[in-house]
Amino acid sequence: MNEENVYGEIRRLDFENFLWGTFIILSLLNIYGDNDDKKYLQSKDNKYKEKSNKIFTFTLIVTFFIYVYFFLRNYNSYEKATESQKNLYLIKLLGSAFLIAGVLCLLYFQTRQTSFIGSPAE
Repeated sequence: MNEENVYGEIRRLDFENFLWGTFIILSLLNIYGDNDDKKYLQSKDNKYKEKSNKIFTFTLIVTFFIYVYFFLRNYNSYEKATESQKNLYLIKLLGSAFLIAGVLCLLYFQTRQTSFIGSPAE
């Protein structure tokens, strides 16, 4: 691997570390949303339920874009793979596609069913 490729891989890994940090923040936001759901259950004040729904929708949208990034990265890896590696990389690519499909299903649920208590579970 030449120096330019090494530098590119290091940049990619640094960006992915940023994405993992973003996942941590999204998880904390989901905990915050769950706490708002608890407040809603105790007070029956709809402002808490509306706030938690907005939080959960936001976290799903951000997660969708993160999964799209991983899908594109895995697609590029698949394209560069040798013929003997293609099947294995195809499985990785399909896994990424299923994550996108899953988050789209959760986002559909979240926008249609606003009375569900708790995060839609990413």
